[in-house]
Amino acid sequence: MKKVSVIIPVYNGEKFISDAVRSVLNQTYENIEIVVIDDCSTDRTRDILFGDFGKLIDKKIFYYRNKENRERVYSRNKGISLSTGEYLFFLDYDDLWDKNYIQDTIPYLKEYDIVYSFPRTFIDSSGKIIRKSNKKVSSLEKIIFSGLIGYPSASAFRKNSFPEYKEEFLMREDWEIFIRSYLKGLKIKILDNNMVFIREHSNRTSRDKRFYYATVKVFESYQSSIPDRFAGYFLFHTGEVCIRYGNLPKGWMLIQKALIKNPELIKDKRNILSVLKRGFRIDRALRFFTGN
Repeated sequence: MKKVSVIIPVYNGEKFISDAVRSVLNQTYENIEIVVIDDCSTDRTRDILFGDFGKLIDKKIFYYRNKENRERVYSRNKGISLSTGEYLFFLDYDDLWDKNYIQDTIPYLKEYDIVYSFPRTFIDSSGKIIRKSNKKVSSLEKIIFSGLIGYPSASAFRKNSFPEYKEEFLMREDWEIFIRSYLKGLKIKILDNNMVFIREHSNRTSRDKRFYYATVKVFESYQSSIPDRFAGYFLFHTGEVCIRYGNLPKGWMLIQKALIKNPELIKDKRNILSVLKRGFRIDRALRFFTGN
């Protein structure tokens, strides 16, 4: 049985860290080590972790505290450097897994470099299901270049081909790693098995304006490398994010280019409605350009 390393980066995660660790300990797959990287938490994260799982520390659970707050990209990569497993799984401190998640993922890692389990279930702070996604899992390329991929809690890698997260793309590093991996020719498998449960709360990074800037950075870094037949997806996603955050001129320009590249995009009612809903919000544009 191959060894699995589960990397859990955490910052001020006292509310959820125990649930995340138990989610790993309850896995049906047995040969697991848990590497918790504490990014200089200022709450009771460490006390709770040692209080609930003290007997497993330095045996099955390995705790490391960063010397200073370094953000999640550094923490994940640090966790990898301390890991000893052949396969890498990432779990955000506020997310959960079905007990069979690792067991069902391992067989695919024998053939693929990366396995992504498309998240469909979203939970609240108490773990109650608040919604289930019905997004269509289509081609690998559409999922990647449309930005429909990236949750680290749904991502598993072979350690020997892991490309590492890049700090310069913080807030979209989880999307960028899939773009880079695809362009490098790594083998990627998408599973639609509903075994990853994403917790929604006010601190999720998609609500942070840095998410916008990181999206634009990814776009600028890769726009010349994307195969032309997939460029429409890439343009449209970036344009939609620009509009969501209030940069309406840039957003509409990119969406126009996307529709020229791929007119079929207009048939996706979900995307079109999203753009129309936000695309005329002058109040957001004013806030974006004035910095308020």
